[in-house]
Amino acid sequence: MFEHMGKISRRNEERGAGIVPWEERVAVAGTYTVEVMGYSVPSGSTAYDYHETYFSSAIGSVTVHGPPSVKLGTGGSTTASADVTVAAAPSAGREVFAEVRLRSAGGATVGVGGMKIEKVTP
Repeated sequence: MFEHMGKISRRNEERGAGIVPWEERVAVAGTYTVEVMGYSVPSGSTAYDYHETYFSSAIGSVTVHGPPSVKLGTGGSTTASADVTVAAAPSAGREVFAEVRLRSAGGATVGVGGMKIEKVTP
């Protein structure tokens, strides 16, 4: 359950083990509460990981070099290079990472490359 200022904005129900994504395309500023309710826990308690990701051009940009498309056969691979520009150092407790996705002609993600930005200098 995802709550913003006392109002439930979204409820996801995942049955079984897995990732439960939530996306808010136009998030308003404020405090959000995330409540995780276990399902089918055998006994005692269970552990979970919570990851919050925020994408914004205000944080920086990624520029990929090379051709706009590549043709790959079954089992094929390719490489890509990119420049990452970070607009400002993240606030305390936050991290910046960059991600590039390889998509099929139909828009499906078929490959992902990413990097964690360890240090931002002015």
